Amino acid sequence: MRNARRTWLALAALLVAAPVTARAQGDTGRRGDGPPPMMRGRGAERMRIQREIRQAFTRAVRNQVGLDDEQMRKLAPINRSYAQQRQALAREERGIRMALRDELSKAQPDQDSVAKLSDRLQALPRRRLDLTDAEDRELSGIMTPVQLAKYRALVERVQRQLNMMRPPMMGGDRPPPDSTGR
Repeated sequence: MRNARRTWLALAALLVAAPVTARAQGDTGRRGDGPPPMMRGRGAERMRIQREIRQAFTRAVRNQVGLDDEQMRKLAPINRSYAQQRQALAREERGIRMALRDELSKAQPDQDSVAKLSDRLQALPRRRLDLTDAEDRELSGIMTPVQLAKYRALVERVQRQLNMMRPPMMGGDRPPPDSTGR
């Protein structure tokens, strides 16, 4: 169950956060003799699925958004950069939540520690919005306003579909879709 959830989360991150365009970069995704030994089997299957999803998303961006080859080439590094930043924020959030949970599980939680962790947690949505705004500014340098709106709508639609396909989290509820498409 845990591995399936990780796979879906990885697919969602790759699909939505980093639709790196293999065709635009001249990369077929094949290097050497295939995946490294530790990635063969289930890992190889996951890599194949991820590659297929990236390729399908690339086709959708090209066809539905109407990006040309030059725009596709410029899109890839932007997506990669912002995906890394979003992943760093997600790691930070996990760390804060774990530290907060640990502090609250103590017989006498430290009030100052809880306050600081809570403040950091409260600041994350603003940081995510700031990141999305910066990404939009950068994307607006390579896309027309219409293309950018279509791109954001496509990303949000794909995110909703992935959220519906994602296995339920422990506790039974799926998280609500994020309005930023992330």
